[in-house]
Amino acid sequence: MEETKRGVCGQDGCREKSYYLENGLWFCRQGHQQEGRQVIADDDDFGTQGRTIRQKKVTAERLSKKYSGSQAYQLFLEAYQLLLWKQCHALINQRGLPGELELIVKDLWALRLQKLYEREDDNYRSDDNISQLFSSQTEWTELDDEEYRYHRRKLSDSPKVIDAVALCYLGTLLLRIPVSIGYMQRWIVRDDIPFLRLSRFVPQDMKERLPAVYHNVLDPRNVPTGDQLHRAVADLADLYSRDFGVTFPRINLPLLLFSYIKQLALPLEIYPAVSRLKELSGFEFCFSRQPGRFNRVSLPEVQLMSLVIIAAKLLYPLDDIKRYPDSLQDPAAQIIDWEAWVETQKEFDLRGKNTERLTRGCEIKVDESDVLQMTPAQLDDYMDWYSKMWIDTKKGTNPFADMFQTDRVDTDEVNPMPPPDDDDDGPEISKKLHKMLSRMKMRRVVADADVMALAEPVARPGSSYKRYRNESQLSEYAKAFYQAAAQVIGASLETMVYTVYRTEHRIQNPDGTRSSSRSKSRSRSKKPNEEMADCDIKSGYDPANYDTTVSIMTQ
Repeated sequence: MEETKRGVCGQDGCREKSYYLENGLWFCRQGHQQEGRQVIADDDDFGTQGRTIRQKKVTAERLSKKYSGSQAYQLFLEAYQLLLWKQCHALINQRGLPGELELIVKDLWALRLQKLYEREDDNYRSDDNISQLFSSQTEWTELDDEEYRYHRRKLSDSPKVIDAVALCYLGTLLLRIPVSIGYMQRWIVRDDIPFLRLSRFVPQDMKERLPAVYHNVLDPRNVPTGDQLHRAVADLADLYSRDFGVTFPRINLPLLLFSYIKQLALPLEIYPAVSRLKELSGFEFCFSRQPGRFNRVSLPEVQLMSLVIIAAKLLYPLDDIKRYPDSLQDPAAQIIDWEAWVETQKEFDLRGKNTERLTRGCEIKVDESDVLQMTPAQLDDYMDWYSKMWIDTKKGTNPFADMFQTDRVDTDEVNPMPPPDDDDDGPEISKKLHKMLSRMKMRRVVADADVMALAEPVARPGSSYKRYRNESQLSEYAKAFYQAAAQVIGASLETMVYTVYRTEHRIQNPDGTRSSSRSKSRSRSKKPNEEMADCDIKSGYDPANYDTTVSIMTQ
């Protein structure tokens, strides 16, 4: 009797594993018949017509489409150049910048590209043997490590996506176009300048051939901060100056200064005061030509905004001390209601958040707590933005995919988005400016002859000037004003406070000398949250020539 061993019988809890064959049927040693298992005996050599020989097929090795080595890096540069053109094209066609910008950016990129091609110092080259790295039947080897290290080494000196925005900004600088880095940051948030998930603009064939390490570079998922943009522009300007001898002009000072004053809803008297402070500070408002360590004080737009803040603090102090001018011609004869200014600025910052539709640029700021308060129209706007930005539009191979729509049908007809505002926040800025100028008041004038008759000294504009070393020392009004100024140029509050403090020290000590020991001992006796310096603003104000004499002196 033939016996064999297989799995457990399982009938009536039987755990027997030995089976025997009887009359063509299989039974376990406990006598349970195994249903479905039967041996049928055929006649010997029945139906045999010939001998069948089966030959094993050699499995064809599938090679990946991805490029490797210098060929992959060459493809990465082509993809980067396409995205640079996309950003430049958006600035020209959507933001109305002149067409010469494309030519300037093209020439700057050609210089950078020439430098990248000259750096062929790597020993890694793509050949037939290395193509075996991407075989479907191989595992991670030392050659893969070499491939990865090669790409990481190339990317360390290669341009980043933020450098493309910086290159466009340098192009506007050469054309003397008054475009602020703060505007560039807001255009990125509104997707007027393509930046987030740039891989959606790269052709599919090109993406399939790029290694994964390059996909991460071309697919940023966070909006850059203003400080990052300022640093990228400064580093790129230093690179062109050091390697190619390109000298960039200073920023378009008159137009940018007027734009800053308007956006901050300040009186026009700030303009001549900044012009005078500019001479005292010695700022050139251009990117430093001296190679060395990066310094936030050397950023041109940050320098200009720091002078605007200092001029505002001199003419319209952010405290409750009453200062009396000696003439109505003094630009400090007007008073800004800082409490009303803070409320107006808050209303301006909340613009578009209480509307029926979701304002462009607010989508990236939406979090889970905002969803419960959004209207159906705002939810539709957010989902449309998410579908356009993050969902891959590549057609799948599933024939049933078309039965399940991932976006709305005829979105533009059902619920069209509001047209883009070609003037950005121009109407809102003008509204804020008119509101604040209408609330300005005049300070009572105390002439010099009247001061002699008074028993107590009279505080003049510019006296008891306050300086803040860090954010924690800012008063409520000062913090709101510093924050608004930082948003205009796309900088952080920390950068703004530090730069203003260093600029005040530079104006007070133009020769770079330290304060005397007597001044130091007196400063220690003052409150820790502020430093006081006596300032005197000689009016001499003539609307015809906008000349204001400002002198800062330490007693």
